[in-house]
Amino acid sequence: MLEIPKGIIAKAAPLGASYALLIFLDRTPYIELTARKQADFLVSLAAWKKTTLASLRRSDVRFFIRSPGDIKELTF
Repeated sequence: MLEIPKGIIAKAAPLGASYALLIFLDRTPYIELTARKQADFLVSLAAWKKTTLASLRRSDVRFFIRSPGDIKELTF
């Protein structure tokens, strides 16, 4: 995997939420969703996948999950 972009780290740092989905779309970081509890995050992530993920398929995008104390890149 590639290194986590500095923009993603900067966006994730001030979040009060424990969990977040961040995307790096065309070299710009975005916060897609946040939640304080893991269960709430997973429900929101499932809904996000159904409504938004398909529209990003052809884009230059990387996905990141922020959990307490960690940021990981993931693939769908």
